[in-house]
Amino acid sequence: MDSHSRPALRIAFVTTRDLAQRNGRTPIMGHILVALRRQHTVEVITLHSVLQGGRADRMAAAAAWLAGLAAGRPPPLQCLLYAGPREAERVTARIAAGAFDAVYLDTVRCQALLRTLRRVLPDLHIVTDFDDLMSRRMTYLRHHRLPLLTGHVGPHFPRWARRLAEGPLARLVTAYEARTLPAAEREVVLASSATVLLSPVERQMLCRYAPADALSKDGPPVVRAIPPGVPLRAEPWGHTLPLRFVFIGSDRQLQNRTAIDFLLDQWRRLKPATPLHIHGRQTRPLADVPGVHWHGYADDLAQVYRPGSIALVPALVAGGIKTKVAEAWAWGCPVLGNRTAMEGLRAPGYPLTLPEDQWGPYLTQPEAYAELWADAARKGAAFVRRALSPAGFERAWEMALRPKSATREVPAGAPLVDAEQASG
Repeated sequence: MDSHSRPALRIAFVTTRDLAQRNGRTPIMGHILVALRRQHTVEVITLHSVLQGGRADRMAAAAAWLAGLAAGRPPPLQCLLYAGPREAERVTARIAAGAFDAVYLDTVRCQALLRTLRRVLPDLHIVTDFDDLMSRRMTYLRHHRLPLLTGHVGPHFPRWARRLAEGPLARLVTAYEARTLPAAEREVVLASSATVLLSPVERQMLCRYAPADALSKDGPPVVRAIPPGVPLRAEPWGHTLPLRFVFIGSDRQLQNRTAIDFLLDQWRRLKPATPLHIHGRQTRPLADVPGVHWHGYADDLAQVYRPGSIALVPALVAGGIKTKVAEAWAWGCPVLGNRTAMEGLRAPGYPLTLPEDQWGPYLTQPEAYAELWADAARKGAAFVRRALSPAGFERAWEMALRPKSATREVPAGAPLVDAEQASG
C-alpha cells in the first residue's frame, strides 16, 4: 500500500475474547491485528461480558431481555452476554477520548456497544467483523440436533450453568439463538459502516435478508467478504512415502469435535493401515483406537504437514471458511474434504471434494491414489497463491477500515485487490 496516498489511522480494535488463546477465530483476528499495525496505530480494547462484571450489569442485561420479550424482539443470548451498560459506556468513553479514526468490533455480540457508540459518536467509522454467520450456524445445530458448546465464554459461567447450557437446555438455547440472531445481524449491518465475513457464500446469504441499502457499494453500510491471508510455506509434495493422515483442531470447538468423532469411527470400522495423527488440545479423554495417534498442541506446523501428510477435514458443521484447509494447502499437502469443508474455497478443478460416506477407499488404500494426492496438492497451493495472499488480505482490511474522509486519490496504476473477487 502507498503510505503517501493512504495516511496512517488510529484504530480501536474491540475484542470479546483473549487474543493470547490461539484457538477458534483468534488466529485470524491476530492476523488482522498484525496487518493493521504495519501502518496504523492500533489499540486493543477488551469488551468484558456481564459474567465478568458486577451485579448491576447482569441485572441490566436481564432487564433488556425482558424488555425485548415484551416488545416481541427478544435479543440473542450471546448478545446479552455483552450488553452490560456500564461496560458499553466504559469502552465508548475510551474510544471517544482516543480520537480514533475507525473502530473494529468483534462479531454481532457487540450489538449493545454498537448502539451506544452510534448514540455518542454517530459519524464514527465502525467495521463489524462477523467472521461467520452465527444465525446460520445455530440453525444448523438446531436442525441436526447437534450439541452446543459455550466456547470461549464457557469458563466465565458457573459450572452448573455451563452444564445446563451444553446439556439439557442445549436444544432450547440453539432454537432461541437461531430465531433471534437474524434480527440482531440485520441491525448490526445497518448500524455499521461496513460488515465483514470470511466466506463469499455467507456474504450472499446475509445480503438476502439484509436491508436493501446495506448492499450498495457506493455508500455505507457495505457487506464484504475477506477470506484469510495465508502465506505459502512449502512446495506441493509429489509421490512421497510413507503416507500419513492428519487432523488438527481442539475439541473445544464443536466443528472439531464432530470431525474427530467421525474420524475415530472410521478408524474403528475400517481399520486403515495408514496412521491418523490428531493434533490439538483436547478436553475429553483420549480414545484408544488402533492407528490413531494423539499429539496435543502443535508447536511446529512443519511437523504436522510434513511431506506425505494428507489432511482430513470432514466438516459436519457449516459456517465460515475452514482455515485448516487453506493451511494444509499452504504447506504443500492435499486435503480430503467434503462439500462443507470446501465452502468458500473454490479451487478450480480440485479433485478431492467428496461426501464423507465415500471416503472409505481413500482411507484404506491411499497408495492407489498417488496421482490424485499430488494433483490436489498442486491445485490447492495454486489457489492459496492466487486467492489468499497476505498482501490481498492486508489491502482488503485497509480498505474496509479506512473512512472515506481519510482516503486520498490512489495514483494511477496502483494495484487494487478486491479480496471478494479474488476468492471466487
